[in-house]
Amino acid sequence: MPARVMLSSVTKDDIPLGDIGKLKDFWYQAAALVERIQLNGQPLTAGSRISFTDARSEIQHHLEGKYGFEVYNFQDTPTDSGAPEKVTILETHRSHIVIGIFGSKTGWTVPDQDPLSPTFREWRAALESPLKFKVFALKDSFTVKKPRLLGDLVQAITDYKSGQIYKEFDDAVGLFTSVDRAVRDYLNKAVISYAQDYVARQPNSETERWLLLPYRTRAKEMMTALVHTAEWLGVKQRLLPLGPTSQPVQLHCVPDNFAIPESKKFAAYIFDDEVSPNKPGEAGKLHIVASFGAVTDLQIRRHLGSFEAAEVYSAPWGFYATVPASGMQCVYLPRCINSLVMQSRLSGAISWLDERAQEITSLAMRRSQILRLNSEPGNSPRGRRIGVGHAGKTMR
Repeated sequence: MPARVMLSSVTKDDIPLGDIGKLKDFWYQAAALVERIQLNGQPLTAGSRISFTDARSEIQHHLEGKYGFEVYNFQDTPTDSGAPEKVTILETHRSHIVIGIFGSKTGWTVPDQDPLSPTFREWRAALESPLKFKVFALKDSFTVKKPRLLGDLVQAITDYKSGQIYKEFDDAVGLFTSVDRAVRDYLNKAVISYAQDYVARQPNSETERWLLLPYRTRAKEMMTALVHTAEWLGVKQRLLPLGPTSQPVQLHCVPDNFAIPESKKFAAYIFDDEVSPNKPGEAGKLHIVASFGAVTDLQIRRHLGSFEAAEVYSAPWGFYATVPASGMQCVYLPRCINSLVMQSRLSGAISWLDERAQEITSLAMRRSQILRLNSEPGNSPRGRRIGVGHAGKTMR
């Protein structure tokens, strides 16, 4: 059964469109966006304004097309029976995700004792399960003076202003970007929860089959599973969406523990084999290594080629390591004994990376610059691992 998403919009505004070129790497059928949004035959520009009806329709089109979600949009869905305000509250509880959009002009009210409009009642119900509730508000719209009960509801939402529930946007492109990022984050967390629960309780024949395979065949099957998992989690053409950018990644598999030389050799030279990106301004690669067995902090430092220069962070899903001075970066996913564990660990890693997108991108650009310098005549393109180190760390 597909996940169910509810779109809950409180606005009659129109908003600036923004630069639709920023959507091309992740938005569903972004190339046809201009055809879907029609402004009475007028050409679309970054300064064009679109209605929230168009914005809701575009978000619904994206969620259905890219993720296969079942989207409930009250404004476009007639109720078969029952009062609309009651039907929408029921839908709020049924949905896996509730996406609220707030502008400066609110909609209709119900002539009963509850002063809140139906949409605000939906939000009040959604706050009972804050982890599935995301609100996107037109910039500064929450600062407008409101009636007391509405003000209390807004306060309850903005108390979570760390980004867990509430985020502002300036234009439609900003809204679309934030919605997609929130959905990807929800999916990653849902995958972690599902996979951990399932793996803990269910025997897995895939693990037994992988154990019986020789190293080379096991590594090949692991790579097939890793590529499939990465694509499902958003990696397209070896690009992982992180914040507003797309980070180049390279996938690798190690068929046993890192302590075993015959196993480690499957990813032994991933940094030495790096070449300068073809395009100016293109970022260096983030390596992702899925290991069938364990990997330790010490083994990671040896893998990076530097004990003192490496920074190694540990988390429940595995490790992230970097040599800041050289821009080398690698994610290590230990004990990927089957594809479900692999999915759980990679999903957790992607969520962590997305929260640190700016730092990851900065290091990737540094790596690109160093590789480009090393590839120039007179410089050696291999074996140059530069850095000044720090001790290992634990991710919070």
